[in-house]
Amino acid sequence: MTADNGNDGHGPGIRLHPPAIYAISILAGIGLDKLRPLAMPAGLHGRLYGGCIVAVAVAIALWSLHRFYRANTDVRPDRPDRALLTSGPYRYTRNPLYITLSLVQLAAAVWLNNLWILLALPLSVFVITRYAIAREERYLEKLFGRDYLEYKARVRRWF
Repeated sequence: MTADNGNDGHGPGIRLHPPAIYAISILAGIGLDKLRPLAMPAGLHGRLYGGCIVAVAVAIALWSLHRFYRANTDVRPDRPDRALLTSGPYRYTRNPLYITLSLVQLAAAVWLNNLWILLALPLSVFVITRYAIAREERYLEKLFGRDYLEYKARVRRWF
């Protein structure tokens, strides 16, 4: 049976993995910087700043991945879910792993002193929201019904 969101009924139907979307955005920023360098404003760059952002991203990612492990469900968006995650970072945001990917893109911009990467971040967030999150939310609503709708009413998508 095929669900209306384009999947095979065994997951949200996401074929292009979200980290690839962010990687494409970062690589596009690097390419644009080769053509026309555009530095970060006000000295907001460097390994120290970028490293601090990466550290926050890694901490959130590990916390989130631990919740997947404890729930015995797969983190990959092309695989079926076995549990609705509502604890840990999922108490505060429905998408902590997408926040970490956004933080990684921000860190790349800061680390590489590349404003193009930062300017591409809103596009990455838009694409992730429309392509991945929208599909995941339709899938989770079908899979978990009222429990997911109640969770969705309690917890914000991004922040």
